Amino acid sequence: MKYKISDVKRILNISEDTLRYFDNKKIIKTIRDKNNNYRYFKAEDINKIFAYKMYRSLLFTMNDADQLISGRPVDMLESKLIEQLEVIGKEEEYLIRAKKHITLLTEKINKWKQFKGGFEVTKSPGFYYHRNQTASSFIRDDDVFENTYQCLNYLPDIWPCFCYAPSQCRSVSGFSFGYGFYTKQAVPIQGLLHLPSAKCLYTMFTMEGDLAQYLPELLLKADTYCRTNGHALEGILYGSIIHEMEENGRTIRLFDAYIPIT
Repeated sequence: MKYKISDVKRILNISEDTLRYFDNKKIIKTIRDKNNNYRYFKAEDINKIFAYKMYRSLLFTMNDADQLISGRPVDMLESKLIEQLEVIGKEEEYLIRAKKHITLLTEKINKWKQFKGGFEVTKSPGFYYHRNQTASSFIRDDDVFENTYQCLNYLPDIWPCFCYAPSQCRSVSGFSFGYGFYTKQAVPIQGLLHLPSAKCLYTMFTMEGDLAQYLPELLLKADTYCRTNGHALEGILYGSIIHEMEENGRTIRLFDAYIPIT
């Protein structure tokens, strides 16, 4: 039995452009009626198109899907399937990491929507930090560039972060922006600052000014809280740049911060 283009479009829920693609690529062999120049499809053509759609749904490339429905030996199919399992395994790992990042970011946003100000005592996540920007400019150093490249290879695990060491506040490295990993697992990149999970004050805030100038004020507030609640500040403050937004013509950034205490 022969099928018109309109029939195939309904049978497979497929566009005419896609059918034309299959025809032009010689994946199927349509029949042309010399009397009216209409193209007709056979049942095996329709099944072949379905097979192509199936392989594409299994994340095979267009080229691989073309090959898999072109009468190649079964050994070729087996080889392609094994290769695709490896590809999907990597994609699956990436999606799990992306989901973890999105989940944590969503939790931070929800926390901000309910945030009433002040501090809460919490256990910080493990943190690895790469410094690549001062308060005003990126650091142009070969070693910094190399670590930046390595960090970027770990997307989506890294976050835009900042770090502030009060004891070094007069030095270039006292405050910086960079990339952070929130993890208790060792990150296989040399030269990163490692701050293990610790007892911290956690807070969130928005501002439009200079973060480096604001952090001493934040530490004074944290010290007042500690004195009232039997704690003491100890360690390096760090946190995330969660979001940047425009409000009434002003650029406002949302941050969170972990302040180590004893």
